[in-house]
Amino acid sequence: MTQARAAETPAAAKAFEAAAVHAAPGLQCMLVAPGTEASKGIPVATDDDGYARFHAVKGAAEHLSLDCKDASGKASSFAVDLASTETFAPHPLDLAKEKGVDRPALQGDPQSFSQSELIERGYGLRPDRTKNPEAYERWLMAATKSGRMLEAKHPDLHSHGPTSQQAPWWVGSVLTGEADYPVVEAVWNVPQAIPGGDATTTTEVAVWNGLGGFGTGSGLIQDGINLYTTSSAASYGSWREYCCGDPNSNGYGGNFTPNPGDQIYSEAWYCDSKGNADIKGGYGCTYLQDLSTGAVFSCTSATGSPCWSVKALPLCSASPGTAGCMTLGKAAEFIIENQSPQVSGSSTAFTDFAGKLTMAGSAESTKTNQLSQTVGNDPAVHVLTDFTKTTSHIVVTLDAPDKTIFWMEPTQPSFPLYCQGPMKTSSSLEPQTQFKWAKDGAGAAAPGKGECAWADRGPREGEVKSGGVNVIYGFLNQLADLPDGKFAEIGVYRDPNVDNDLVVTQIVGFVAPPFSPKPVLP
Repeated sequence: MTQARAAETPAAAKAFEAAAVHAAPGLQCMLVAPGTEASKGIPVATDDDGYARFHAVKGAAEHLSLDCKDASGKASSFAVDLASTETFAPHPLDLAKEKGVDRPALQGDPQSFSQSELIERGYGLRPDRTKNPEAYERWLMAATKSGRMLEAKHPDLHSHGPTSQQAPWWVGSVLTGEADYPVVEAVWNVPQAIPGGDATTTTEVAVWNGLGGFGTGSGLIQDGINLYTTSSAASYGSWREYCCGDPNSNGYGGNFTPNPGDQIYSEAWYCDSKGNADIKGGYGCTYLQDLSTGAVFSCTSATGSPCWSVKALPLCSASPGTAGCMTLGKAAEFIIENQSPQVSGSSTAFTDFAGKLTMAGSAESTKTNQLSQTVGNDPAVHVLTDFTKTTSHIVVTLDAPDKTIFWMEPTQPSFPLYCQGPMKTSSSLEPQTQFKWAKDGAGAAAPGKGECAWADRGPREGEVKSGGVNVIYGFLNQLADLPDGKFAEIGVYRDPNVDNDLVVTQIVGFVAPPFSPKPVLP
């Protein structure tokens, strides 16, 4: 089933290409259409060679403006002609000329270095090679590539706040079954954005992995990349945050701009002032590396420069009345976050992207003291599905042993389905729930035991399978293994790619008859 639906990526009539405009070093800019307020544009920072690098639709008739400020607040503006070949002429970034410190590829036996030595030298946390060989190989792939730890360039404009399973703004996977989690790591590919996704003028997403925050509020340490788009331009960025409201957290964003197709390696962990992993250490550490370019964003020491680790706010367990008090390590997350409403009051859509984004990662548990927990083995894995009602949406699936996979597909019209237990839901990475069709619509008569019904009618020809056993694909969350005598309402669509089986799009919750005959979801 996964393979059948994976091909349904929205086609792009136009595409972004790499673009650059020479301005001046050290500028913070917004790329906007003339006469448009800055908040409707996308952020771009200039590199040390003075170029502002972004992506745009080549040959577009509109002209854009790069409106900038330097560190003193002095304003400047630069014209961007999308019809000019010069705008799209190659201007590759030379990392060696960017402000920062070279970090050579790790040489010799990786086991001969202490963990403290590796952190201090800019190699992040080393996983145990025998207890989690997949995580160790991801770390080794990053450590044995030469890199450059760059100075920070720009502020992170938005917060990356936590949310509950049934509400905005996250999609992805969350581990909660072996808490506490002091360390998380992952590698993922940077997606290729589609211009004007969902027919919106402005979108933004953040891609990240982190610890805490899910269902607990403040205490989320995270790092990742973000992607902004308009109908004619796009920009990419990097960032870290100790959410939420920690005054030591942001003040700047990342220090490198990833490109579509790059591979990103990320670690986040609760640490002491020297970067050693310790959930009681009082700090939050992050490490982000672009494996394709060698750019490194290391925030592992309380006195680190230009990026410092973040001193935690008081814990809620010790000071529950403190504003922003933190609860640590109750979850580990692998997420795409919708930030479009933060950049445009009229935008609710995730940024459309082509192909798949695959995030492979694991988390350490204080119960095992190793990077042992993945979406394939953790006792409690929550899959957060797309909550938007736009012209396309993100599909989230899991793949053993440790992958969370995201892709875009056209939104399918979905309708309410009413079911009565007992119903058994499989524990596979893409769960299946078997049911039988009720004779009549739920609005006329409540479905019987183990049965489901549309709101307004009974099943039609082609919907009832041979043998009478049908399948609902997807995560039913609290409605999984529906008990005898309990009723549930879910949103589903009939998928022709999988023999007209039903696919979950929305969890409404437990309900009780009588039911409405109108086929409308809340």
